[in-house]
Amino acid sequence: MHKHIKSLTSLRGIAALIIVVHHFSYSTLPKAGSTLSAYSDFFRNGYLWVDFFFILSGFIMTHVYTENFYSKVSLDKYRSYLFSRFARIYPLHIFMLLLFVGLEIAKTLLLNTFAFTGKFNFTALFANIFLLQAFDLRCPPLLWCNTYWNEPAWSISVEFVIYCIFPFLLFILLKNNKNDFIVYSCSLLSILLLITFTRGNLDSIVGIPSIARCGLECVLGIITYKVYRRGNYKKYFNLNLLTIIAIAWIIMIMNYYWHPFQNFHDWLILPAFSLVILGVSFNNNSVISKFLNSQLMLYLGTISYSIYMVHWFVQELLKILWLYNFHEVFGRTFTNYQALTSLGLFLMIVLLTASLTYRFIEVPARNYLKSTIMGK
Repeated sequence: MHKHIKSLTSLRGIAALIIVVHHFSYSTLPKAGSTLSAYSDFFRNGYLWVDFFFILSGFIMTHVYTENFYSKVSLDKYRSYLFSRFARIYPLHIFMLLLFVGLEIAKTLLLNTFAFTGKFNFTALFANIFLLQAFDLRCPPLLWCNTYWNEPAWSISVEFVIYCIFPFLLFILLKNNKNDFIVYSCSLLSILLLITFTRGNLDSIVGIPSIARCGLECVLGIITYKVYRRGNYKKYFNLNLLTIIAIAWIIMIMNYYWHPFQNFHDWLILPAFSLVILGVSFNNNSVISKFLNSQLMLYLGTISYSIYMVHWFVQELLKILWLYNFHEVFGRTFTNYQALTSLGLFLMIVLLTASLTYRFIEVPARNYLKSTIMGK
């Protein structure tokens, strides 16, 4: 049985909240985004924490499944693993799709508009049901296609593709212990090339190229875990200092938006993500460890998937209700103070909603699937 690394759970919660602030402030309420950017571009760069999720996912899945796939990839273990991943992501995803269908009907009733048009069409709905929302084959593969009903769910589409090949990837990389630095460096260089020759930043790498984005960052996570498992770096680095350096690195990159050199900007943060994962994976008595292992932070990490999946629906619902009641676009006439207050209220609503979906949808549905189909 693998040992649970609590601090990484808390990091998931932090990453999810940063993404929520990014989406609300720069998509739903640009006034909040411009107000925040007057001080720092930290939240404008919040999309980079999706890449943190991909690296962290590779790390955690290696931690959990090393013993299963070190010697071989058996059919029984592969089937059990894949269904476990499916049960983890799919029930909440399909529940959110049902809410979006209800929202389309509500738009017709409240706003007297046509439902199931634009990106909320039935073809896109079909793609979302089968976790194909990141791959609209009607579009050239390097273009951004509107197939996302629940916008953040594009990432679980590509993640599930990587889930399918992960055991084989893990089997190959675990066998090779001599070239980890080369593999990590080549993966990192490949990501830079991917950014440069697609759309110039990680935020725009969606659709078919996002398979490479997710897969390469998953490899970074696997290699990061192998370094963690060996533990050699503890002889040369103070873990607290390593964590502080990684956090400072991340904050420095996130604080600025290098528009002319966005490809290098986005790429430079990836090694820092690996370092912060390494630094916090060993529990100690530092202030950082105590903070990450607090009950509040662990709870935020526990409900992080629900936070990630519900917040876009809350945004869309808010915009519809506001338009219905006040007959104007949400936030158009807000002052800076009102915009930031709205952001705070939105975060509280998202956290409350995520707590409910985690307790009554995500966990019960996952346990039901595992108990009825897998007998666990």
